[in-house]
Amino acid sequence: MSLQAAAAIFLSTFVLSACAPRTPAPAGAVYSYEITPPPDGSWTLKVEATFEGSPGDRLVAPEAAGSVREVVLARGADTTPLAREGDAWLAPPSCRTRCTIRYDLDLDAVAAACHRMDCDRRVGDAIIGRASTFMLRPRPMGDAVVRVRVAGPDVARFATGLRRDPEGGYVFAARELGEASFTAFGAIRRAQLAIPGSRARVELALLGPPLAMGDQGVAGFVVESASCVAGLFGRFPVDATVFVVPVRGSRSVVFGRVMSLAGASVALLVGDATPASSVHDEWVVVHELFHLGTPSFVGEGHWLEEGLATYYEPIARERAGWMTEAELWSHFVREMPRGLRATGDAPELEERDDTDSTYWGGALFAFLADVNVRAASGGAHSLDDVIRAVLDREGDGTHASRVADFLRDGDAAATNHELTAAYGSWAVRGQNPDLDALWRKLGISRIADPRAGSERSASREATVVLRDDAPWAAIRRGIAGVGVQHAGSELH
Repeated sequence: MSLQAAAAIFLSTFVLSACAPRTPAPAGAVYSYEITPPPDGSWTLKVEATFEGSPGDRLVAPEAAGSVREVVLARGADTTPLAREGDAWLAPPSCRTRCTIRYDLDLDAVAAACHRMDCDRRVGDAIIGRASTFMLRPRPMGDAVVRVRVAGPDVARFATGLRRDPEGGYVFAARELGEASFTAFGAIRRAQLAIPGSRARVELALLGPPLAMGDQGVAGFVVESASCVAGLFGRFPVDATVFVVPVRGSRSVVFGRVMSLAGASVALLVGDATPASSVHDEWVVVHELFHLGTPSFVGEGHWLEEGLATYYEPIARERAGWMTEAELWSHFVREMPRGLRATGDAPELEERDDTDSTYWGGALFAFLADVNVRAASGGAHSLDDVIRAVLDREGDGTHASRVADFLRDGDAAATNHELTAAYGSWAVRGQNPDLDALWRKLGISRIADPRAGSERSASREATVVLRDDAPWAAIRRGIAGVGVQHAGSELH
């Protein structure tokens, strides 16, 4: 497949169900799914769903309506086919108390019907998509608890990042269904990864033919990238499942996407010819894994989520020794101006949805906040303290939060109000900073850049000279971690 087609598999914006009005289900409403993965040679997924306290009588499967087969009401050994009306199956009134529905899902038909960016796809002898695909569910769902259990002899042909239930299986809230984890069925090669100094459990799920670097090379790549992220947060933030999907003919990581509210999962599209020698030049994996350490800002703050990851990804790699300090600042000097507000742009970052504003406008906020927190505290505090405090107080990517919570917790961790000040001046009022003056104050002098005006390059060529006699040179060096022992660098 082409790189464009491969990236399109996951390149879409999901509307979280948490953003939409919800119809309350009766107290204690529970929807339980027992799924039996198909054996080798079959793509028929068998599902038994038990609904307790359903607020509605219409059952739908929006992602797979044309691939659902044999929907029946089960009463012991007796079954009764459900009538269908449009895109819904009509549940009996008993489902408002308790009922059990059985059905089959033709996974191959689901994948064959995919003509959009956001749907299930075949990857060799596996199919990857979202967990919500296999769930025939009430419309509306209400505020129910959703439980999933895997049964049968082929449980190894299933992988997901859904939140594990201490009682067995998986559990999440109905309102989290819009981010209900990447999930795969079929031939899956897997490994449990140990992140040094961290108790988080990370599972690697490899789909399709092996990459040129081999499965062990991929595992090492993910572990190294996760260690970069753990160095920022003081620990790897959460249990997660990382899916690796090969992209034919490419020599780089093409794309990545996180789905985390119902359990942390990451899908990475990796070129099958990517050499092991180049993994330290790759930024996508660190960027995506960083997202697991910040809460999900539901209905707002996409620029904050992406901006923090865009800012910290090269810093994490530089602190790990994957690039030099000069290469880090060359990268920022080249790219940070992309976030500046152009004439005619809305002042508020929240009102802009172009790529540069979301990623680099958000990164510019993080940079300004980091510099100002360090300056106001005499180097005693930084944005590092902010992201660690937010992780501790608001939770990881499996938790929903608000921008206001981030600012409140961040100001407390920084022991000043520079985070909120940067938010007000830049993210709300859109007051462009004088970046050239800021570079000089930090001791960063440009030299000729042969790639000026070109698109973002993977080259790490340094295009700046760093001066340690500048007024804020210590701040620059602190951000890069040069000669600095960062709080939390001792992983626990």
